Amino acid sequence: MLTERDACHLVLHELDHPEAFVVQSCSLSTHKDYWVVRANSADDVLRGNVAQCYVGVNAYLVDVRTGEIEIVGSNESVHSYLQDKYDLRKAAGRHYVLRAAFARSDKRAIIHLHKALECTLQRARELSEEDCDWLTGIRGHVRDAQELLRQKGIATSIELVDHAESVRPIDHRTRRWEELKNLLRH
Repeated sequence: MLTERDACHLVLHELDHPEAFVVQSCSLSTHKDYWVVRANSADDVLRGNVAQCYVGVNAYLVDVRTGEIEIVGSNESVHSYLQDKYDLRKAAGRHYVLRAAFARSDKRAIIHLHKALECTLQRARELSEEDCDWLTGIRGHVRDAQELLRQKGIATSIELVDHAESVRPIDHRTRRWEELKNLLRH
């Protein structure tokens, strides 16, 4: 297992001008599988000159076994990035999908879905079929879509399936109700 010092050394030598950078912090991830290293310019970290702060990188993740370095961008949290990795590992090649958590015989739920999505009753019935997968993507994005639907009173579940070729993919851009509604209604 790499030590904290090893991880910091690897990150500093990965940078273009390692002598101009210093480590701000280094800690083990919750699962103790990555060193989370934050580094920036010496002027910024040591002298507080924020004009010399480099942007674009939130943290460097150093695998404690291999020393492989991954970069987490400044627009993403380390926690979310790692959770996505863990979810992919758990999926083991399968796909996360979102589907109805109510039966086709639940007329009230179907009518509610029809009204919420502003779709045809036929489409709402199709979406209520037992194995009708609505959306697929990384678990975090599917979970975000599930939360938007929950807020509208629509019960869904997230399942792992072997094949999702015909299921509509979603990504980080599907975080607003209108976008999600448009994906589901057609």
